[in-house]
Amino acid sequence: MRKKKWVFSYLLSLAFGVLLLLIPLLRDVHLESAFLVSILITFWGGWKSARLTRNKDLKLLCKGFIYLLMIVLPLLLHGLINDCLTLDGLMIWALLPIPSLFFGIAIGRFYRILKIPAKLFLTIFTLFFIALGVWLIEFFQLPQVYYFNHVWGYWPGPIYDEEIKVTAALFWFRASTMLWVLLLWVLPSFTKSTLHKILSLTSATAVLLIIFFHPTLGISTPRSELQLQLNGVKKTSHFILYYDPKFYSEDEIQYWAQRHEFHFDQIVEQLQIDWPTNRKIESYLYNHAWHKKELVGAKFTSYVPVWLEKDQLHIAKEHLEGVLKHELVHVIAKQFGNDLMNASWSIGLIEGVAEAIARDASDVSTLDQIIAAEQPLPTADQMRSALSIFGFYGSASAISYTTTGSFVSYLLDNYPIDQFKAAYPTSDFESSYSVPFDTLVARWKNQLPLNEVDSVDQQVSQFVFSQQSLFQVSCPRKTHPVLRGLDRYQFHEANQEPLKSLEVINELHKNYSELIAIRQLWARKQLEVGTPSLLLEAFSESDTIPSFHLLKADAMFQTSGFQASTSYLKRMSEHHFPDEDLMLNQSLEVRSDSLSWKAFYNARYNSELSDPELFQNYSRPLQWLLVDRALRNYDQAAITQFAQLLVDETPDPTWFDTQERLVYLLVYYQQEQLAKQWIDSLSELNLRARYQERIDEMEEWAMF
Repeated sequence: MRKKKWVFSYLLSLAFGVLLLLIPLLRDVHLESAFLVSILITFWGGWKSARLTRNKDLKLLCKGFIYLLMIVLPLLLHGLINDCLTLDGLMIWALLPIPSLFFGIAIGRFYRILKIPAKLFLTIFTLFFIALGVWLIEFFQLPQVYYFNHVWGYWPGPIYDEEIKVTAALFWFRASTMLWVLLLWVLPSFTKSTLHKILSLTSATAVLLIIFFHPTLGISTPRSELQLQLNGVKKTSHFILYYDPKFYSEDEIQYWAQRHEFHFDQIVEQLQIDWPTNRKIESYLYNHAWHKKELVGAKFTSYVPVWLEKDQLHIAKEHLEGVLKHELVHVIAKQFGNDLMNASWSIGLIEGVAEAIARDASDVSTLDQIIAAEQPLPTADQMRSALSIFGFYGSASAISYTTTGSFVSYLLDNYPIDQFKAAYPTSDFESSYSVPFDTLVARWKNQLPLNEVDSVDQQVSQFVFSQQSLFQVSCPRKTHPVLRGLDRYQFHEANQEPLKSLEVINELHKNYSELIAIRQLWARKQLEVGTPSLLLEAFSESDTIPSFHLLKADAMFQTSGFQASTSYLKRMSEHHFPDEDLMLNQSLEVRSDSLSWKAFYNARYNSELSDPELFQNYSRPLQWLLVDRALRNYDQAAITQFAQLLVDETPDPTWFDTQERLVYLLVYYQQEQLAKQWIDSLSELNLRARYQERIDEMEEWAMF
């Protein structure tokens, strides 16, 4: 009878594994399934161990191993059939559920061996406190968004960062879990033998050492550790900026400090916030996304820990331009958030208000145009779903952010701000607006610019609404080797390690040279590091991709001179270059004579500016390339000179992004009159609605 019961329990665990196959993310041998199973197996082990009448913990442990095997078996088969298995996923399954099983059994055994009354209750309570209580303490104390836990193992950070890797920190933490297991196992027998004393003291000492070195080992990141790593400090009226001086110049950090204050003024005015005079916001500016991932667990996701008492921003350098205002809205909106999270219970409102104020979903289309271009429009039920946590994360982030942003923008523009601030904490629209939610949605849809949508808006909308969430993607945690290689390449580039990035792109080119993007990236890197001769061998005249011939011509210009490279381009243009291609024509323009080509080559591949005195002799595309490089280098003299030389020309929207950055830096360099001339020139153009929004922002910056 007992044998049949065991067989039934094994079949039940197998059925549970089959059930997981029906649930997106949980069907893979990776983090999400390992996380859930770790919780279940820990409580099962603690419950069973506390109830044992005899010391059969090792037998119980073997049974737990079989349960884990039965659960993971369907997931393994699914992974093999669909080619979804990854080494990281297998290692996560080894490092999460297995140590958790040991830990649960050790807790139950500890109370049982000590013969403590209510041992079953104490076991469950202890495990529950560790799983939830310890996490809550860390959640409300630490700025990080990754967490380690002896019950559920590990949570690496935002789920939008799709690739999850096993880190050294996870090995260290699971080593500490096993040390706790050893300590709990031998501590009840401390007085029985010298060996038990030695094991108890050794394991306790090792546990304490790992706890002490948590920040160093990457297991936790308190604010003090962040400020130690980002040891540059810049203070303003409302901010303290922390940064690495090796990655931010003094000019750069001063500019971004002013941009912080500018957006702060915009947001507090729009939300009608009376900000306390002695309350400063800490802004942590990371070297790059990979640096942020290492320190706080979020890679490409910028974030604000609104649940913490101390106001904070966490942004990587390459994302500052795009997300600073958005993230700052989250900080300031804490003033009217709920008491527990300093935010709304609706994730859609949290992100919606930030999107509504920042309006940065697209550079070319407004929020309303993006929504209006996607038919049919959302129903009231769909909007309720988008405002809920499951509905919000059930769609791709771009869809959820854009939809809720447009809806909140309507509320902010058409109703008193106090009504939104009243609805924000609990998302109770009916009480705050005295209007049914369905009516609010209907009114929002009625004011969408249905007749002001063009093909550009439709393309943007199609791109946004065609994206899939992690729950919709097959093998969401498996990344193609090319993408992993490109990620490593981008990391070394961002980390200012050109030789390492060269090594990575050479390896990618060796294995995937048939991919156009890899060949282009490899070729450009060879030109940047000064090995143009390699391109001459790699690119054939029979190639049909125009960009390959342009890159080869650049290599030829560097090795053989202007005449040879011009002859090559002329020959290739007759066979492979489309007649009416704006970008291609501009590319040929910047190579029209030897001086232009040299200036282009130095700017594109060496980030160097040629003699500014020759600027007026260059073609317009080359001039704007040089302006772009001057802006990236924060070259005040060149920026001012180029702006003065171009200001009387009719602006071309083709280079609107560069012109926008030009205005921002002219104002920063106190060239207000010149900046105003540029704003006036841009305002006279018949531009898209989104461009006009951006011009309005430039005018506010100039006035600030």
